[in-house]
Amino acid sequence: MKKISLLTLVLVTCLFFGPAVMAADTIPVGVPIPMTGWAAGSGSDYFKGIKMAIDEINESGGLLGKQLEIIRFDSKGFEPEVVMQAADYLCGQKNVASGHAGWAGWGQDVRAYGKYDAPFFADDGSQAAVDIFKEDPEKYYNIYQTTDVGVEQAKSMFRALMALPYKYPNKKVVIINTDDSWGLEVGDTLEKSFTESGWKVSKRETVPYGTNEWGVILSQIRRIKPALIHIEIPSGQENITFVQQFLKKPSDAIISLGWGVTPREVVDTLGTLADGIVGEMPSGLPGPKAPNAAGQAWVDKFVSLYKHQVPAGAWIAYTAVKAWANAVVKVGDAYDFKAVNAYIKENGYVGELGQIKWDKDNVLRAQAGAPVVHYQVQGGELQPIFTDPPLTPYPSTTFKKPGWIK
Repeated sequence: MKKISLLTLVLVTCLFFGPAVMAADTIPVGVPIPMTGWAAGSGSDYFKGIKMAIDEINESGGLLGKQLEIIRFDSKGFEPEVVMQAADYLCGQKNVASGHAGWAGWGQDVRAYGKYDAPFFADDGSQAAVDIFKEDPEKYYNIYQTTDVGVEQAKSMFRALMALPYKYPNKKVVIINTDDSWGLEVGDTLEKSFTESGWKVSKRETVPYGTNEWGVILSQIRRIKPALIHIEIPSGQENITFVQQFLKKPSDAIISLGWGVTPREVVDTLGTLADGIVGEMPSGLPGPKAPNAAGQAWVDKFVSLYKHQVPAGAWIAYTAVKAWANAVVKVGDAYDFKAVNAYIKENGYVGELGQIKWDKDNVLRAQAGAPVVHYQVQGGELQPIFTDPPLTPYPSTTFKKPGWIK
C-alpha cells in the first residue's frame, strides 16, 4: 500500500472540503439587519453595537481561539418572506452559531428562527412575538427578546409623562401610532392609561410607515389644542417630518415621540430644533453621562468609535453578543446549542449596569441591569431624565419646558 504524502492529503482535503475547512477557522455570526428601506437608519444603529462587541472579542483572541465572522443579511422592511429567507440563509446555509438583530419582524422572526437551534436575539418588542413563543416554548427555546414588550414600554412612557415637572394646561391628548402590531399595542395601552387617569384622548390616528405629509392631522391638532401629543412610529423619517411641520406653527403641547426619538438620524437631522421633545429607549444605557464607571467607559468608547452619542438599540445589541459569547466560553462549544441556550436561560449575563436575566418567556423585561431610559432632547442631544424601574429622576439632567410652549 502506497503511503499518501502529507502534501497530497492537504491538497485533496482542500479540493473537496476547502470551503468547510476555511469556515472551520472562524465562527460565523448571523446579523439580519435592515440595510435598505425605511428601517435602514435604525439597522445601522443596532449594527454598530453588534460590530463593537464582535471586534472586541476578535481583538482579544477570538471565541474559543477562533475569530468571529459577521454574515449580514438585508432584512429590509421585515416582510414575512424576507424574514424567512434571512433565517434559512443564515442558519440553514451559512450555519451561523448565533443570530443578532435589531427589529426582526414582530413575531415572524420567532417562527423563522425557531426552526433552528442557534440562539437568536432580537429587539422585537411586541406581545405578538411573545404570544407565538408561548404556543410552543420548547420549539422556540432559542429565541430571546432583548427589550420588554410594547405594553410595558407604553406603561413606562405614561408614568414618565405624568411625572414630568410640568403643569399640563388641560387633560387632552392626541395619540398617533403605526398600523402594525407594535404601534397598535403601544397606542392601545396609552389610550387605556390616559382614559383611566381622567384624560381625554381627543384624537387617535393610526398611520402607515412612510407617512410624511402631516398637514391634515396638524390642522386637527391645532383645533383640538391638546396638552400632549404622543407619536409611536419606530422609524426616523416620519418623526423628523412631523416635528419639522409641527414647528412651522407650533401649539402649546408636549411632544412625546416614544421610541422614535432615539434613532440617531432624528437628532442628527433636527439638531436643536428637536430641543424639548421627550421619548424613551428600552434596555438602554443612559448617556452621555452614565450612572457608573463601567457604563461611562462603554459610552466613551462608543463615542470615540462612532463620533456620536449612543442611539437606541446599540448597547443592548452589544450586550446580547457578549451574553452569547460568555455562554459559549462556559459551555466550551459554540455549536452545542442545547447547552449554550440552557446557560443563557439559567444565568443571563452581567453587563455594564449589572445582572440581566431573561424571564420564562425569554423576554428581557425592564430591570436595573437593562432599564427603560426616558430622554429629552436638550442642546440637540439626548439627555436622560428618568430611568425605570422604578421610575427615578436621573441625577444629572432635569426636564426643561420646550421653547415652543408659551
